[in-house]
Amino acid sequence: MKVLGYNIHISKRNDTQTPQPPPQQESNNNNSNFSNGLLFGSLGGFSSNSAMRLSAVYRAVDLISDSIAMLPLETQITDSNGYKSKFINHPTYSLLNKQPNKLQSRFTFIKLIIQNIVVNGNGFAYIVRDGEGNAIRLQYLRPENVIINYNELAGTLSYGIAGFKKFVEPCNMLHFKKYTIDGVQGISVLANAFNTLQISNNTEQAANNFFSNGCNLSGVLTVQGQLSDTQKEQIRSSWAQAYNSTGSGLAVLQGNMQYSPIQINSKDAQLLESRQFNLTDIARFFGISPVLLGDLSHSSYSTIEATMLSFLSQTLQPFLELLELEFSNKLFRPSETNLSVNFDDSKLIKTDKVALASYYSQLFNIGSMTINDIRKDLGMPKIDGGDNSFVQLNLSTVKNIVGNDTKNVE
Repeated sequence: MKVLGYNIHISKRNDTQTPQPPPQQESNNNNSNFSNGLLFGSLGGFSSNSAMRLSAVYRAVDLISDSIAMLPLETQITDSNGYKSKFINHPTYSLLNKQPNKLQSRFTFIKLIIQNIVVNGNGFAYIVRDGEGNAIRLQYLRPENVIINYNELAGTLSYGIAGFKKFVEPCNMLHFKKYTIDGVQGISVLANAFNTLQISNNTEQAANNFFSNGCNLSGVLTVQGQLSDTQKEQIRSSWAQAYNSTGSGLAVLQGNMQYSPIQINSKDAQLLESRQFNLTDIARFFGISPVLLGDLSHSSYSTIEATMLSFLSQTLQPFLELLELEFSNKLFRPSETNLSVNFDDSKLIKTDKVALASYYSQLFNIGSMTINDIRKDLGMPKIDGGDNSFVQLNLSTVKNIVGNDTKNVE
């Protein structure tokens, strides 16, 4: 069956048949990566492409995907004591941090995945392995080209890819989903926010009609007496030529003329207010403060600072976690249980110089980072003597303090 634009096969036996490509949808050769995988054609003709034309939706999707795509993605190894370090020599390190496939950089690949999670509910990438089972390429897949084949009774899952002759096992398919009710398929933000998005789209159309169909008259020029059509056109043209080219200037009226400006009435004001409400509601669905979508009406320096902290911890962190777990669970061989994939989220604070200085200062003062460690993070060359760790001299353990007090008493 087809649910939210996806082909979901729920079978009661083991499927060995060749997966068939999903039905072709009406589209041109320049389909965007948002595609039409999630269609609302049966609900008023509103689609995901229509949603992306709403400025608030576009900004939310672009902000989330860009913020995650810019973060370095590293393969790390955990030693016997639980300490993690970069595993630069592992094949997946360059694959994840530089170029997952020949067509896309890490930034483009991760951005596409996040866009699909948000807009379509599911993001897919096929893992290409060498003869030893090492991942050598991550092939991005458009969601509408993937068939989710779920055997409900057996609890088995496989994937069909358009053009592939055999089903793909879950271990070779990266399947990213954030919101799901069955653990098998993801549901997009747009599906849950359909009512709000449709109302917002209708409001935008109404506002466009208001401003384009003669409802945005600046005023009325009244002339005493009867005028012919030719005289009306001459007065209108001469007035527009003299005063409307720049929108400013001093108008000179003849004795029988009177200019009356038109004010926006209460109903028109409510239309504009509803657009503001729609932005707030869309921001709520995406888990983003309206400030980040361009609404600065209630912002201040303190609220912007709190907004950024909320964005990092409540909006981005869940996405980072789900990507890290999916990569870590499927990219490595069964014997490589000590390997994991992690984002370096320290880059998120590098634009805030005050927060960055405080961050490095605290780590340096407790001996967690050396001067050269900090310089390396900042892209600066190492210096002589910069590998020494330093700690505050006025700090000590409770045991030492108690021991010294006992000696003083004796």
